[in-house]
Amino acid sequence: MKVVAIVVNYNDVEDTENYIKNISNYKAIDRILVVDNMSTIENAFSRLKSLEENNKVKVIQSEKNGGYNYGNNFGMKYLESLNEKYDYYIISNPDIEITEDTIKKCLKEIQKDEKIAVIAPRMFNKENKPIRRSSWKVRTFWLDVVHSTRILELLFYKVLRNGEYSNKEYEQEKLEVEAISGAFFIIRSNVIKEIGFFDENTFLFYEEDILAKKLLKENLKTICLSKEKFIHYESQTIGKTFSYYKKMLQMYKSKMYYHKIYNNINIIQKFIFLLLFLVRNIELIIEIPMRKILKK
Repeated sequence: MKVVAIVVNYNDVEDTENYIKNISNYKAIDRILVVDNMSTIENAFSRLKSLEENNKVKVIQSEKNGGYNYGNNFGMKYLESLNEKYDYYIISNPDIEITEDTIKKCLKEIQKDEKIAVIAPRMFNKENKPIRRSSWKVRTFWLDVVHSTRILELLFYKVLRNGEYSNKEYEQEKLEVEAISGAFFIIRSNVIKEIGFFDENTFLFYEEDILAKKLLKENLKTICLSKEKFIHYESQTIGKTFSYYKKMLQMYKSKMYYHKIYNNINIIQKFIFLLLFLVRNIELIIEIPMRKILKK
């Protein structure tokens, strides 16, 4: 069994350095590949290259900042070009914390059943509390309609919660889920190749739902080990790079692509999403100034 961890970095050198130093001595990991997604911070790549002092670590730079999926694909295809063979890929953000024991338990579990394509521990925040969006049910048209504006979220809150897994379900040691957070998971190398790698048409957001759709189509399982955990520091990477409005705009673009390609929505449904996007923009006229005031 050979395992490689792929970590995509974009303007998050400090987190990446700390994370790689933490996991570089984990015997469960044979190779660590850092993909710098064309960071714009001065000396970012040269700083990351110093991590290669540990022979297990390799640092490369992608040809462009093509997003999360592009960066991970770039790393996997680079390893293929070297003819380096691995049984499992660890796909991981740099702003997380995980123990080697947890990784070992995930690897042990995924080997028990060939139908398990993806496995991950439950995601916790920096206050050591479980994050609701550690895993969820794939987003349907109507679920995303409700999720499109704050008003609809308030009016149909129960609909949103029905798209998530309950605390009672998380009491299961092994919870079979549909979509799982992209902050950290382990995937079989043969599976990611068979489904055509990650879809690079989304720059950010909806990557997990797209992966889930591909795996469900092949009748493959995604498992959350509910009693194991990793800490995710609240999407620091995204927060440092995008303003709130830019994140919302990027989410809308990814949403439209996901529903068009993977849910086959019609022209009326597309119009509904566009209308709700305009409503959300009106909401932000009030919401963004309020966020700034509350931060002071």
